[in-house]
Amino acid sequence: MINSHWVHHAGLSIAVLVVWLSSRSSAAEYPAAMQCVVGGGQESDSVEHRKDEQSDQLPVGNRHERTAAQIGREIFLDTGLSRPAGQACVSCHIPSAAFADPRSFSPGAVKGRKGVRNAPSLMYAALIPGFAYEDLFTDEGTEIYAYEGGLFHDGRARDLFDQVQQPFFDRNEMNLPDTSALADRLRRSEYAVEFKQWIGSERWKDDSQLTYHAYRALVEFLKEPMFRPFDARIDDFLAGDTDALTKAERRGLEIFRGAGKCADCHFLEPTSWTPALLSDYGYDNLGVPSRGEKDAGLGARIGAEGLGQFRAPSLRNVALTAPYMHNGSIASLQEVMEFYNKRDLEPQRWGPTDYPETVNREDIGKLNLTDQQIKDLVALMSAFTDRSVVERNPAQLFPEAPKGTPSTTSKRLYFPDWTHRLHPAFPGVVDSFPASRVHSNQQAE
Repeated sequence: MINSHWVHHAGLSIAVLVVWLSSRSSAAEYPAAMQCVVGGGQESDSVEHRKDEQSDQLPVGNRHERTAAQIGREIFLDTGLSRPAGQACVSCHIPSAAFADPRSFSPGAVKGRKGVRNAPSLMYAALIPGFAYEDLFTDEGTEIYAYEGGLFHDGRARDLFDQVQQPFFDRNEMNLPDTSALADRLRRSEYAVEFKQWIGSERWKDDSQLTYHAYRALVEFLKEPMFRPFDARIDDFLAGDTDALTKAERRGLEIFRGAGKCADCHFLEPTSWTPALLSDYGYDNLGVPSRGEKDAGLGARIGAEGLGQFRAPSLRNVALTAPYMHNGSIASLQEVMEFYNKRDLEPQRWGPTDYPETVNREDIGKLNLTDQQIKDLVALMSAFTDRSVVERNPAQLFPEAPKGTPSTTSKRLYFPDWTHRLHPAFPGVVDSFPASRVHSNQQAE
């Protein structure tokens, strides 16, 4: 097997191709099904934001999508959806930390239980391509293949819809026994009236339909512009503003592209509609220090060849998301760079790794970078931080995307989500439930 981090083809990553293909394959049926899939009822009044006094409005777009995102926001903040109550999505995805968790392992709803991996950032999560197996021929005629994309560190969720469901029922997270328990809690929530008005009374009474729409609402919320602002200084630099980076950061960028080999996995090229995502979303075993029980990573899904492999994260906002690696085993960016540079030269410093037999020893581990080069690389990481995240108004819980960030509606077909169509509650083009008549005097945009 040739690892996906080594696969390049005409400067375009396989991950970008996956995004494009998934969006193209869904384009034909999506417009016809939109109203019944994302709600089907008429729009409710704006949901009252209980958790903070942020006054910014959701971007203009399709009414049903806006309502879905509003409901998704409420679900994201709702600590009443766990067993016992007290745990919400926001408990482990903290806005000031770029929606990651500064703790190595997040505590769960049940006292004494913790997750088994570090909670990743939700920034740009809606743009991660779906889990896929790709193969192509090199110029020499050799066929190579790679796994890319998917959510969670091990790619076990095919897309964001698949991902948002799992924490509700994970014993180490929100600890619900089944979808009925989730549906019951949603019916007792403070936003229940708005939710019911959005999906209609028939869906509201059906556990499968209700929870399906809860998952869809969370996905729509995570697509919101504040999660994909692309307002870091690296964006300005790559767009032509040579003064956007300091001298140290520019030196770091040269190392990033060259001797550090960082850009081999964290692409600087734009996609079909976004600036650089700073990842190819491929899998590799970096040989990170062991922490707790062995973690098979991708290997749990594909077998021995994937043991110890985890998906490459985006480096956007990486300066805010310590600790690092899938298990939170490295505390700082300085140490991350030192690990990549001297992993194989200082084995006693880093200790054992879970699956040494599949560690990538060709690309990292002995890069021969100087201390100054390491320092410059660390400096560059700050240029990947979105201004909207660090300049967030302290009175507001969530960051506010810069003006001009595309609405979800305007880029609907580019988001690589599709597994909702496999859910038993997916209504398809023919919707078995009548649209809600609540607020029927309002016209959909």
